[in-house]
Amino acid sequence: MNTKFHGIKFAAIIFGICMMFSLGLAAKKPDILMIAIDDLRPMLGCYGDTRIRTPNIDRLASRGVVFERAYCQYAKCGTSRLSLMTGLRPDSVAVFSNSDKDVKAFRKRRPDAISLARHLKNQGYHTQSFGKIYHDGWDIATDWSSPSFPGREKEMLEVFDDDHPDKPSHIADRFDCPVKQSPDAIDERFFAGRMTNNVLAKLCEPTGDKPQFLAVGYRRPHLPFIAPKRYFDLYQPDDSWLAKNPHPTPGSPVMAWFNSDGYVGSARRVGLTMPNPPTRQEAIEWNGYEMRSYLGVPNHGTIDRKLQLDLLQAYAACVSFVDAQIGKLLDELENSNRLENTVIILWSDHGWHLGEQSAWGKMTNFEIATRVPLIISGPGIKAGRTKNIAELVDLYPTVCELAKIETPEHLEGESLIQTLEQPSIQSNATAISQYARFGTKYMGYALRTDRYRFVLWQESKTGNIIARELYDHNNDSGETQNLASLPEQSKLVSKLENQVNASLKR
Repeated sequence: MNTKFHGIKFAAIIFGICMMFSLGLAAKKPDILMIAIDDLRPMLGCYGDTRIRTPNIDRLASRGVVFERAYCQYAKCGTSRLSLMTGLRPDSVAVFSNSDKDVKAFRKRRPDAISLARHLKNQGYHTQSFGKIYHDGWDIATDWSSPSFPGREKEMLEVFDDDHPDKPSHIADRFDCPVKQSPDAIDERFFAGRMTNNVLAKLCEPTGDKPQFLAVGYRRPHLPFIAPKRYFDLYQPDDSWLAKNPHPTPGSPVMAWFNSDGYVGSARRVGLTMPNPPTRQEAIEWNGYEMRSYLGVPNHGTIDRKLQLDLLQAYAACVSFVDAQIGKLLDELENSNRLENTVIILWSDHGWHLGEQSAWGKMTNFEIATRVPLIISGPGIKAGRTKNIAELVDLYPTVCELAKIETPEHLEGESLIQTLEQPSIQSNATAISQYARFGTKYMGYALRTDRYRFVLWQESKTGNIIARELYDHNNDSGETQNLASLPEQSKLVSKLENQVNASLKR
């Protein structure tokens, strides 16, 4: 008898049993609360930002695993959320606009790509949605066990009458909407507050034997920056808040940081002609047009220091407003003794430029637009932090394992269970993000490794390489030096380019 082999085998069995219990695999299927926050960069206390007051997200972080390097697959809400909810990468989804027609075509082409919500429902979960989970209008009603609670049409544009803040909020015209507003009103006067109350009511209902999956999507801090005045009063930003890298990287292609190419028509609507394509200087002057299209910000040209600080205050206020809503959810779970058997996953669909690279908004392949908060807590998950790279497309298979259900074959991400079990053990994972520019004329693929961000820009029809970017995060976390053209980096560039091409073929 090989006693060494049997000893190892016995130890492995015992370890496996222990891990089953530690992750709750021998207990009842856990409830799952998924919290999605729009346009939220890791500008949070638990990510080391001492300026921001997020005590409740920090409280969640203290009981779960904080992924310090998590990345979206596409820095635009529609595509990012569709990728996450179907478990497919953007090229497989092939929806790069906010077009309903494109989404319908995708679902007709890939009927096998059932959503996370549908899969959980098929596996015995009660599934219910609140707020923004998909891009507005892209939901499938039958994926949910109960009707969704998305709010009014175009609820994103909720504003108040400045002269009568006591009156109910209303939906503004998109191009007649203030960029920020701070009415002196209680949380429940805002959709986020009302939605939170609806989630609390659902949490108070008896669950019976059926586990539940609640998806709760907060629209802020997406534009317009609207939040109760008391959250604005928390902040008085100074110059230390301003972007440390406000200029485009020398040697970077315009398409890397110019994120206004999809707003040429919006500018035309108000009588402006946006250069298309722009020169480098024109791109700087028109950059960030998603934000510039709101009232209170110049359509092009310089955004002065005072206005930048006001915008930073407004963004931070919206973050704290959402944090307060999350606190109410955590309180209810704790008070009802359901916290210990609830998996909580908090994520954002993408990051957001606040003046970095001359940009405001998302829609780039830079670290600031693709890196997102990701926190996972739940039964058997010990508190910790990890520097392992994770992707939002990994959440679908991770949820399946945490819920103890089978994993669909169509998924393209990889489960994060091993990192949840041992967050300090380093993995060799990488992340791929991408973004289409000037319609879909060009596609940029960004590879994030432990040390580098490499971006390959290709002409979509021919595959011809148009530009390359290489940033060394060991020495340049702000991505201010494009090293791709340096002769001494040629071997590294070739290696990373091969990695990108190999990842696109998988």
